[in-house]
Amino acid sequence: MFPAAFISSLHQALPVGEINPLLEALQMPAPVSLRINALKTPQRPVESTQVPWCEEGFILPRRPLFAADPAFHAGHYYVQEASSMVVGSLVKGLLAGLPNNALLLDLCAAPGGKSTHLASVMRPGDMLVANETISSRTPILHENLCKWGLANHIVTRADAARLGNGKVRFQVVVADLPCSGEGMFRKDPNAISEWSENNVKLCAERQQRIVNDIWPAIAPGGFLVYSTCTFNTLENEQNVNLLAKQLGADVLQPEFLGKEAFLEAEAGMYRALPHKTLGEGFFVAVMQKNGGDDPVLKPGKNRRYRNGILPEALPANLIALETDMGMVGMQDADPVRWETLLEFLPQIYAAGTPLGKVYHGKWKPETPVALLAALQPGNWPTLSLNDDDVMLFLRREALQNPQRHEGLWHVLWEGVSLGFVNANRHQWNNLWPMEWRLRMSAATPERVLQ
Repeated sequence: MFPAAFISSLHQALPVGEINPLLEALQMPAPVSLRINALKTPQRPVESTQVPWCEEGFILPRRPLFAADPAFHAGHYYVQEASSMVVGSLVKGLLAGLPNNALLLDLCAAPGGKSTHLASVMRPGDMLVANETISSRTPILHENLCKWGLANHIVTRADAARLGNGKVRFQVVVADLPCSGEGMFRKDPNAISEWSENNVKLCAERQQRIVNDIWPAIAPGGFLVYSTCTFNTLENEQNVNLLAKQLGADVLQPEFLGKEAFLEAEAGMYRALPHKTLGEGFFVAVMQKNGGDDPVLKPGKNRRYRNGILPEALPANLIALETDMGMVGMQDADPVRWETLLEFLPQIYAAGTPLGKVYHGKWKPETPVALLAALQPGNWPTLSLNDDDVMLFLRREALQNPQRHEGLWHVLWEGVSLGFVNANRHQWNNLWPMEWRLRMSAATPERVLQ
């Protein structure tokens, strides 16, 4: 089933006693896991096991129909592979030793699992740049961050070299690098047939190139969190050792939650193994930069948008900025700093939460406003949907309005904030975004969290 050369590479990467248990685990069904948004819900999945290295992560006994759960669409949880959740735990520890208002970069961010996790562990005032070079994947990245509802992010679509040659410096860079994918063999059987020694070599070279390209963008004393979902040493320990030597970096041995579950084959290099961690194969190491420049950027040219209508409805921790992308809401840490980043970051796709527009002095919010984690109820009249209607809403179908209500209403389902509808004669005009619509005919919701 597995290529002989792959098995041979495991003998170089792992203690001999780990190899047969690992190969057996790779032939078993992959576990299902999710991470809750603690700022939106106190609920947990039923009959689940907590991920040891992530307080908000849980292993499920079966795979629910996530797409049929309105709470999933509302950003109450994210379906994320359990082993990769260690990145958020590591970054949380790194931030504890940094001054406030740190700037983070998720270099290879789509579809958003690590980015939403980073957004959750960041402190008030910290900012996240979520970058994805593949243009077709940036919309889902932005969608997931908007649904997560923290509005502490900017989405870019630049390559590592352009970010590295720019003027912005990051205190933490997370680089979940393109790899040969050996750790995902049981989730993607095609990965086995596509595996080759030559591909491993090409991946290792690509990883070296990406790290070298992004390294100038790391602030002095800043951190690179290097990770892959593969087993071989060429893409993991050998690459980290080579890069640390070339770049003059230190490989750290940080403390983090659940550290004992990981195999530390070399100092500061941690492996999640499927037969030990109830997750997929994963490798992670943290490098610290010893030198480099740290340019001071002048304030940007964007101006803050101040309108008497907005502050009454926006959460207190948000500001509104008028940008080339329209009016957006961002966590209120340092508006001038936001404006500066919007000027100097390359290839910006989106920023913060889209707020909508003001027509003739009246604010018409967009759906992401309803998904803000800090949004307080009572700004609009509420329409509480039953199980049948909530599925219609998520499919972006029209809802009946027999009472002939008028105006904009806030949509809820079992207290979960979902979006808006606008009354029009006998029906509600559904304002759920067309590109987010549910493309399945599930009749009833699936309640994953209880």
